[in-house]
Amino acid sequence: MKLIFGLQLDNESLPRPAAEAGVHYVGPNKLLALFELWFGLGGHPDDIEYLRVEQFRQALFRHLSGHEGAFYQKSFETDPFTTAAELLSRRDELLLSGWDFVKTSETPARLASIAEIEALFHEAEEESGLQLAAGYADRFHAVLAAIDDGVLPIEDAWTNEPAQLLPRHFQRFFEKIGKSLGKEVRQLPLPHPPEAPSTDLQQFQLRLLNNGQTQPGKAGLKNDGSLLLLRASGSSEAAAWIAQLARLNWPVENEVSSKPCLLVAERSHSLDMALVHEGHPSLGLQSSSLARPTLQILKLVTVFLWEPVNPYQILEFVSLSVKPLADELATLIANQVAAMPGIQGEGWYAMINRYFEELTEKEPMAMVSEQRRQYNFWFERRRYDMGRKAPKQDVMAIFDYLRQWAMSAFEEGNGRNQSLIVLSEQAKRIAQLLSALPEQELGHLEMERIVRTIYEPSPVVFQPREAGSLPYVQHPAAFTGGVGEVWWWNFTQQDQPHFFSKWSKAERAWLAQNGILPDTPTKENARQLWQQSRPVLAATDRLVLVLPDSVDGTAVNPHPLFGDLQAACSNLAAITQEVGGSGNAFAQHFELPQYEAVELRQLGKPAAFLRIKKPRNMQRERESLTSLETLFYYPYQWFFKYKIRLNKSSILSVVPDNTLMGNLAHRVFEKLLREEIHSMDKAAIEARVEQECRRLMAREGAVLLLYGREPDRVAFVNKLKFAAWSLITHIRDNGWRVLATERELDGKFPTAQGTDVRGIADLILERSNQHGTSDLAVVDIKWRGSGWRESAIRSQGCWHHRTNGRTRPISLSKMARCLPETQVHFST
Repeated sequence: MKLIFGLQLDNESLPRPAAEAGVHYVGPNKLLALFELWFGLGGHPDDIEYLRVEQFRQALFRHLSGHEGAFYQKSFETDPFTTAAELLSRRDELLLSGWDFVKTSETPARLASIAEIEALFHEAEEESGLQLAAGYADRFHAVLAAIDDGVLPIEDAWTNEPAQLLPRHFQRFFEKIGKSLGKEVRQLPLPHPPEAPSTDLQQFQLRLLNNGQTQPGKAGLKNDGSLLLLRASGSSEAAAWIAQLARLNWPVENEVSSKPCLLVAERSHSLDMALVHEGHPSLGLQSSSLARPTLQILKLVTVFLWEPVNPYQILEFVSLSVKPLADELATLIANQVAAMPGIQGEGWYAMINRYFEELTEKEPMAMVSEQRRQYNFWFERRRYDMGRKAPKQDVMAIFDYLRQWAMSAFEEGNGRNQSLIVLSEQAKRIAQLLSALPEQELGHLEMERIVRTIYEPSPVVFQPREAGSLPYVQHPAAFTGGVGEVWWWNFTQQDQPHFFSKWSKAERAWLAQNGILPDTPTKENARQLWQQSRPVLAATDRLVLVLPDSVDGTAVNPHPLFGDLQAACSNLAAITQEVGGSGNAFAQHFELPQYEAVELRQLGKPAAFLRIKKPRNMQRERESLTSLETLFYYPYQWFFKYKIRLNKSSILSVVPDNTLMGNLAHRVFEKLLREEIHSMDKAAIEARVEQECRRLMAREGAVLLLYGREPDRVAFVNKLKFAAWSLITHIRDNGWRVLATERELDGKFPTAQGTDVRGIADLILERSNQHGTSDLAVVDIKWRGSGWRESAIRSQGCWHHRTNGRTRPISLSKMARCLPETQVHFST
């Protein structure tokens, strides 16, 4: 068996290896899997790092109980999960570097603490059951131990990176391999440019290999086509231009070997989409994003555990395109929550019961039962005070339910939505992590932290790779040899340099004395620089660097090698092509896409596509005060809304604060004024307002109960108390009594036909007069707008329109003349 190893060879590599039996191109994960299989060490589950973090967290709890003031104590008290993850990564690094975790009197304090924590796992196997699942470091350590005693199946071995730049555990591995083979493990060679370079590309390659020491001055570029630079304002513009260039110069029917190789070092499918639009086969690139509806569910499901409910998150949940709730029912709930931010408020159960009654009439009982079960699981469950904790079993039940639903939805959709598989797996991991927790109750913040521990981007292939597609790699270090032509897509900075070491100088010195050599920032930066220059050195015929100013709308910095290119070459303009701008460097090497001038076309007057004939009778049988106000001030709105019933749809957003407070105030006054207010003193009234506000906010005004809204909530309740006491005082002092609240009234509007007018009065008062009859007063309760309403009262109640501070009366006859045959135009 021939082994070819590289740190980035777990995925695609170039040039594509020929089909040769017994030759294995492997990266870190494939290498481990290959030798575990050979030595019979397999059977370890993958992707269990989240469980290992929890197990290590429990070990830290145990260690702190007997070592008060440990170096990590403050960090652990602030964020246990992050601290455990960081210390676990350091423990794994030390294990891979060869430490046996045996401390001495000279061991530095932090290393001694890590050794004590490691000892807990070995002691606890018999005493308390504390254990640490085998991760990559433990498995690789077992393979290293097996090499000494086993027979190796390798005849030859090569590495892509220089041996001195490999991480320490791979150096140890190949030292053992070389010793077993009886010869040194060699590095894969690359074509070396001649000492007397003849092309622009060779000039640049030689400068990189010799760190700019070959020639004293800058090299002059002659635009021989071997080194080209494509600049664009954005990556989308560059993708469209390259796709058209590919259509003109690399026909689909040509052999793949005659086409250039791509380096796409990011998980973005903009270039792939552009190529597909121009008729090229899809590359099958993965796109990775957290902004997928299926993954957003993970962050939203825990909202149903807590009180007060968060109406914004409830609204997000029911508005998702993919969710464990029927779409029609979710839309009804969304409208209800948007109007009354909360759940189970006024009209909630009437809406729910009406929906299921209608569903029963048209759908089979199995579907009705399933939708009822979904609704009950989310909205009729027990909820807990957010300031306290919820039982762990309730949390696990939510994620178990989510896992089962995601898998069922994936199967029902015939496997089209791959994100559902990712969601099911992540929900399963959260449930497993919760099961491993020793705590039986969890707080809100703890639950959020656990979800963030598991929450990962979902890699999705929008279109599978097709035959005849351009060869590509996704990392600069994935080149294992020379290739003819390389196009480096998005030649921008993506890797950050390493500045700080995890270990102090004293710790490094002690580790070095014991033969333990973890990576240093200097070594990591040298490895990163080697990887960055690999595509430049691998290109033999042509290298094209695609450098946009922005990617996905975000400004980006050029790749670090762009500085080397500027330092090495004097006239970059000679090889630069601007997409849609200056420069013509590509013209002599490619057939270029041509811009076509679009003829200016006058749009003219928009034509009506919705034509409505004038109704014979503009009058309606019944009007309300609101509809009359709309008719007088905005007659076109009245016509759209009431005559042709063309209403705008809800945008499903929580109502503004002023509207919400007005609605809550109406409800509070409605309840309060139905009681015997004449016998209540100020303290009793304020207590009743406080009690009613507390009840209503939980059901219909939950936004005021959210974190950070306490000042608004207190101010609102205090204003209501003052208003309630003031109103009741005026009622009592003037001899009035409450006749009715929210009473429907009707009457006639003075038109020729006598139009019926109906409305709802907020409050009707009554008192006896000197004539032995009763006086009535209608009170309209408003939250705001006292200024212009006072003006309306002064103008004797006439319908009016305010313009520039002046009041203009408007007559009904004038409004009626404004409604001829109407043409409706829509524009965007």
